Amino acid sequence: MPSHDPIAEEYVLLALRMDRHSPGLVDAYIGPAELKASVEAEPLRPLGALADDAARLAEAVCGAGFAAERAEFLSKQVGAMQMTLRRLRGEDVPYVEEVQACFDITPARTPESEFDQALRKVDSLLPGRGDLAQRQLEWKHQFELPSASVLPVMEAALAEVRRRTMDMIGLPDRESVELELVSGQPWSGYNWYLGQGRSRVQINTDLPVRTDDALDFMAHEGYPGHHTECVLKEQLLYQQAGQLEHSVAVLLAPECLIAEGIATVAKDVIFLDPQEKASWLGNVLYPLAAMQVDVGLQLELERVSEPLSRLSDNVGFMLHQDGKPEAEVVEYVRHYGLRTALEAQRTVAFVNNPLYRAYIFNYSHGRRLLKQAFAARGVLDIFRWVLTTPVTPSSVAARVGASSEV
Repeated sequence: MPSHDPIAEEYVLLALRMDRHSPGLVDAYIGPAELKASVEAEPLRPLGALADDAARLAEAVCGAGFAAERAEFLSKQVGAMQMTLRRLRGEDVPYVEEVQACFDITPARTPESEFDQALRKVDSLLPGRGDLAQRQLEWKHQFELPSASVLPVMEAALAEVRRRTMDMIGLPDRESVELELVSGQPWSGYNWYLGQGRSRVQINTDLPVRTDDALDFMAHEGYPGHHTECVLKEQLLYQQAGQLEHSVAVLLAPECLIAEGIATVAKDVIFLDPQEKASWLGNVLYPLAAMQVDVGLQLELERVSEPLSRLSDNVGFMLHQDGKPEAEVVEYVRHYGLRTALEAQRTVAFVNNPLYRAYIFNYSHGRRLLKQAFAARGVLDIFRWVLTTPVTPSSVAARVGASSEV
């Protein structure tokens, strides 16, 4: 590995030191063990000193003479870290400003009229009559897996998305994903990247695990989503190019919007033909789970429900800009999300979590940004580019003439 640039080393040290103040801010670290050990052994660096470090680092990045792509990536990342330090020091930052600085986008609400239109379409498709939320609950109930079937179904989905990813992109030798069932977490699933091409994907069993989510879940967390991106960037940017900044993943930074964009379009990219997806679900996955499902109806419901995936964005505005009471927001989620009270409460708790209050925009905005890019420049070229290159939301938007407010 080439010798590390001192600016990149200061970037890594800043991230590791910030993580001691806000555990979880560093999502993954695969760099030199001695750097992490040195941070853990030193006295806790005060937040004010870290803010000074970040300011100096921002100046150093501007004057380093890096290639434009690398300079923009580091500059945006450091700017996001500066915003996080402001929040950690107790500054009352306007919510939109926080999201803009952390993720290089202009967050936008979705008009409720779009949700209402989606709900009318769902209503027209769902079997039965009467209360829409109850009918949705009954429809989803058929997909719920008994505990003994969760791992076999998820492993089958994982094998299929991996096979398709290998055919489309290819991966280094000796990469792997292991699955683990957990509980008591604020998320439904998580990819913990361990380095050297290895990931541990955890599946939260606090709420029912459903077969209709398996394919998207494994594409999102594994292939060609989070795991695939981490493997390729570790190999190409860290190991081969020696760019130490890619040995650490910072949770509240623009790289996460790109990562979630990749993950949320992952299933669509490897199943460009919807009929192939329908065939695999109907002939392989659902029989494995001993389920008889109207696959055509399931996929059509997914399609018309897509606007509802932006619901959490509005929840963020309601909680952190409008100051709405939690009970009111829970009812909003229950109504527009067609969720149970428990599911709605978990959504609100997630958006109230300090680590995720701004993060929630990454899913919808990341997906829409990449879909715009696909429409402008082609799916596979753009997808391979973002998988292997240190891009920012601004650089993606600039390349395809998109708006940062997507």
